[in-house]
Amino acid sequence: MRIINLGGATAILEHRGKRMLFDPWLDDGIFHGSWFHWPPVTAHIGDLGRFDYVYISHIHEDHCSAGTIRSINRDAEIIIMDRQPNFVANFLRSHDFGFAKVHLVPPRKGLQITEDLFVDMIEADPTNEMSFLVDSSIVIKWGDRVVFNANDCQPHEDGLRYLMANYSHIDLALLPYSGGSGYPSCYVNLTDARKEAERDRILNQRVASFVATAKCIDPTFVMPFADQYVVGGSRARLNRYVSHGASPAVVRPKMVEANLQDRLVLLNSGQAFDLESRALTPGEPYRTFTEEDREHYIAQSLAEERYDHERITFGPSVAVDRLVGHARERLWNVQERRKTFPAYRVLLDFTDSGRRFEIDLACPDVAETRIDAPIEEPFLRIAGSDTLMVMLLIGHMSWNIADAALFLDYERRPNRYDPTIYVLLNFLKV
Repeated sequence: MRIINLGGATAILEHRGKRMLFDPWLDDGIFHGSWFHWPPVTAHIGDLGRFDYVYISHIHEDHCSAGTIRSINRDAEIIIMDRQPNFVANFLRSHDFGFAKVHLVPPRKGLQITEDLFVDMIEADPTNEMSFLVDSSIVIKWGDRVVFNANDCQPHEDGLRYLMANYSHIDLALLPYSGGSGYPSCYVNLTDARKEAERDRILNQRVASFVATAKCIDPTFVMPFADQYVVGGSRARLNRYVSHGASPAVVRPKMVEANLQDRLVLLNSGQAFDLESRALTPGEPYRTFTEEDREHYIAQSLAEERYDHERITFGPSVAVDRLVGHARERLWNVQERRKTFPAYRVLLDFTDSGRRFEIDLACPDVAETRIDAPIEEPFLRIAGSDTLMVMLLIGHMSWNIADAALFLDYERRPNRYDPTIYVLLNFLKV
């Protein structure tokens, strides 16, 4: 068995003449023109040949890119978690990709796909509602080898307990090692120094989790995986505050400290690692990229990139007050179903027109207020161009993706994370 790293969460697992592709994303400019591979990838989907299986962990475009999937041979068998709603299955149908077979794998029950290939799924952490709703991790038992691919799923106690109880030995674990969101990059209530401190705190926590998970499940080999990207364009300056390192090698010092360095697998894009011989193909040393390398790449290749919402302008005739009102009505219906009414305010600032709309989550109303009016705490203020905000309100772009793309500016007071607010925000659309 060998694994070929392509970049991000995209890799190829080869065993006994069969090939499985993980989370297809090889085309740049996803998330409405914002995300690009970092470190750069050397592979092109058209050059990779055919696949027998394709595992898609979840619907986010860095794991499930239509631009990449479009080029995959249609006789490949798709492997996804069986869940409701099933965003990936709906995505495949809506694009009419027409794959010959889609395997829906029940979590913690698994599915025997062939005589020597069994796959199992483990849900994301149920305490993280957004991740639990969409994400999955996979266990692959292929012949006498076992591979655990956690992709974006941060390890959680119950999931690890299930993994260890049912799989006595893991040959290769692909584990998350960093984080990526609009916090702290986009939070204007934080100074640059505080953003840097928060970035380092979150990254250190994730690296510590990577090492702790490696100790816990005790794989023969472990590889830092997924969450490798850079934001281009006019918001690229914010990359310096995102809590992922310039290279997956950020885990190496802590792995050395834990005396686990012999298990660590670091691969360049396009490089393969054989689990039996430990041979690298090509046999080149791993390149550790630096933040200076990343900044140079942005300046040379990505600085002039434009986002989707920068390419168009909605006219002043768009009734944004009505859009906000309709979106608020839909959100209130969701709140009533969930019986969730936080004493919290969400403010939407349309930066081009200078308009502000205040939503009190404890009541169904929405009010337009002065852009400079004082705000009663606790609150989350969200600012963006008029076109961006309209695209969010009509559902052309999700709030979650706009956050990952670093499109929005936030002010949060007090600076305390409440996941309920961010989950509800994703229902604020007409």
